[in-house]
Amino acid sequence: MALHGLCQPLTVLQCRLAMGELVGDPDAMREAIREGLQECARMNQTVGTMRAMLQQVMVDIEERIR
Repeated sequence: MALHGLCQPLTVLQCRLAMGELVGDPDAMREAIREGLQECARMNQTVGTMRAMLQQVMVDIEERIR
């Protein structure tokens, strides 16, 4: 589920950067970069959640083995 959650912010990031490039205006590029950074922050949160989930699974597996 968390991995699927990365798809939307990645698509938004790609679209915003492509639109900024298409317009070619320096202000459009700055806006695209600013919005792209926001999407990167969203993706980092999702990756952090995935990392925590995997760490918990590993702990659970180790506890079962003992």
